[in-house]
Amino acid sequence: MPNYEVRLGMGLHLGYAIEGAIGSYYKIDASYLSPNVKMAERLEGMTKSFGCPLLISGSLYRHFTRKTRGYCRQVDNILLAGKEEPMKLFTIDVDPTRLQ
Repeated sequence: MPNYEVRLGMGLHLGYAIEGAIGSYYKIDASYLSPNVKMAERLEGMTKSFGCPLLISGSLYRHFTRKTRGYCRQVDNILLAGKEEPMKLFTIDVDPTRLQ
């Protein structure tokens, strides 16, 4: 497949989640329920808008070591619907040509 390229977007957030089994006698899937899981999903959806493959919430960024924070770049401050305080968004820029 010439010129085929896979692009992934990931949203990383920190918080609690509840795991539950959903399904039937023949098939069971794990599902994770939490406003924090929904936040990670929202961040993943925003990767396209911000043009970066990885978005990290401020709540996760605060738990990074100083060295890891040094790799991060702040992208924006956003105010999400239903929230009172803005949330900082970060990313880590990776140059894929340097990985080889």
